Amino acid sequence: MRAARRYALAGVLVLAAAWTRPGAPLAGAADASGTVQASNLLLWQAGRDPLTEASASTGIFDQFDLEYSRDGLRAGLRAASYRPSRDEGFLPAHYDEITLKYAEWEDEGLRLRLGDGFATLGRGLLFRAFELGGVVRDAVFPPAQYTDSRSLAGVILEAGRGPVSVLLLGGEPVRYPDVPPGIVELPRREGQVGGGHAAFAIHPALDLGAGYLRSKRQVPGSPPEIAEHAAADLTLRAARLAPSLASRGFDLQAYAEYAGRSWDPLGDGLDTGGATPHAFYTATQISIGRWGASYETKDYDGFALGWNDPPNLVPEMSQHLLNRMSHFLLADGEHGRQISVMGALPGELALQIESARAVNEVNGLKRYRLDAVVLQGDPLAHVHWEIFAATGHDEVEGLTDHRTAGLAVGREIGKGLNLRLHAEYQQAERTTFGVVSTFENIYLGLGLDRAGSGTLALQVEFSNDPDEKDDPLTFDVVESEPRSWVGLVAVAPLNRRHEAALFAGSRRGGTACTSGTCYLVPDFTGAELRLVSRF
Repeated sequence: MRAARRYALAGVLVLAAAWTRPGAPLAGAADASGTVQASNLLLWQAGRDPLTEASASTGIFDQFDLEYSRDGLRAGLRAASYRPSRDEGFLPAHYDEITLKYAEWEDEGLRLRLGDGFATLGRGLLFRAFELGGVVRDAVFPPAQYTDSRSLAGVILEAGRGPVSVLLLGGEPVRYPDVPPGIVELPRREGQVGGGHAAFAIHPALDLGAGYLRSKRQVPGSPPEIAEHAAADLTLRAARLAPSLASRGFDLQAYAEYAGRSWDPLGDGLDTGGATPHAFYTATQISIGRWGASYETKDYDGFALGWNDPPNLVPEMSQHLLNRMSHFLLADGEHGRQISVMGALPGELALQIESARAVNEVNGLKRYRLDAVVLQGDPLAHVHWEIFAATGHDEVEGLTDHRTAGLAVGREIGKGLNLRLHAEYQQAERTTFGVVSTFENIYLGLGLDRAGSGTLALQVEFSNDPDEKDDPLTFDVVESEPRSWVGLVAVAPLNRRHEAALFAGSRRGGTACTSGTCYLVPDFTGAELRLVSRF
C-alpha cells in the first residue's frame, strides 16, 4: 500500500516537472541505458453524491503508468488511486493499488511476459484477457472509479517459427470486472487458469488451430471445481488460394471456431445440442472493389466461463441513441447472427447497412433485433452530412420495439473551423410485468472544432421513459415528469504532452460499448475534469 502511494506521488512530481518545463526531455528519450516512458490519467469529479438524496461530493481518480525498455527487454508498472470526499459504509471505496506490473522479453519470434499481461485464445471463446483503453468505469457498489483492465496475473509465452505459432499462458484471471480494485471483501480475481493455443499454416490459404484451457476455482467451504475446455479453429483465405481473384479486386476470408467442455473432437464432433456446453462462432468477410460485407454467427450454450469473452455480434453504432440500444451478451444460452455491408455509391456517397438477430434462452425465450441504414457523404463543398434510420427490439432489456432516425451535418465556416449539428429522435415501447408503455428519446448536439485547437460542444437529451422518470435517490417522492440532461463539453490540447477535457452539466447514464464489450454508465450531474499527460 505504501509503495502504491510512493509511485502515485512520483507520478505527480513527474507531471509537475513536465508542466513547468514543457521542452525538457523528461521521458521517451533513449540513451545507452534504455528508454523511459510515462503517462498519467487524472479524473476529478464534483457532483451529486450517489449515496445520498441531495448532498454534493467530490472524487479524484489518478493512474500513473511507467515503462522502461532496452533492446528486447521491457518492464513497467501502473499505480492507481481513488479518493472520494465521502467514504462510509462497510465497503470503503478508496484505494491505492499497484494494478499492473510486468516484465517482458522479446527476440526473434519469441515473447515472454511475467506479471500482468493480455492474451486471447482464438477469438475469445475459451479465454480473453484485455483492456478497454481510456475507459474509466464508475462502479455503483461500492462507488469507485477505475480503468477497465482485465489482465492475467501470471505468465504468457508466445513463439512462432515458420508455419507454426504457439501461445501458452497460466495465472490468475479477472473474473468479476465490475468490482473495483482494492476491495478485499469483493475480489476481482478468482481461481487459476492454464492452457494455450497452437496454429499451423498447412497452406498459405489455410490455417488450423487448437486451444486448451484448464481452470480451477474453489468456493470457501466447498471442494475445488476443476474444468477442462478445448477448441478447434480454421481460417481460409480465398485470395491466396486463387490469386487471380485478388487481381480482380475480389477477396474472401472465412473463420470458424468450436469450443466445448471436456470436449473430445473425434468422439463428440461439433455437437451444438442444448445439453452440451459449447460455443460455436463463424465469420465470413467478402470484398469486391469498393464494397465489403461480413456475415457472422454465434451459438453459445452454458459457456459463460467468467474469463472468456466470445464475440457479442451486436453492431457498435456511433450514433448516440443507437449506441444506447447495445445488447449484453448472455453466453449461457444465446445464438444469432450479424450482417454488415459497406460500400461507395455514386456522387461521393457511402452506404452502411447493419442487421443483427439473437435469441436468448437463459431465463425464458427473449429476442434481440437491430436493423440500421446509414448514408453519408460530402457532395457539396465544405459540407458533410449523414442520415440514418434504425428499428429493432431487445426483450432482455424489456424493449419490445424501438425506431430511431437522425441527421448529422458538418460545415466548414472558417479556416480550419468546423460547425457540427446532430439531431436524433427515437420512439420505443417497453413491457414491464405485462404493462406496455410507449416513450420517446431526443438527442441534440451542437459543436465547434478546430484542428489542433480542440472541440466545444453542447449536448441536450430528453426522455419520458417511465423507467427513468423517478429519481431513485428521492426516496419519499415519485417523479413523473419527463427528464432532460444538458451538458457542455470542452476538449483541448494544452501543449504537446497534455490534453484536457471538461464536462459541466448533467449526463444520462445507460449502456456503453467499446470494442464489442458493453458496460453500464451511471447518471452524472456536476463537473468533471479529465487530464491526460504523456511524457
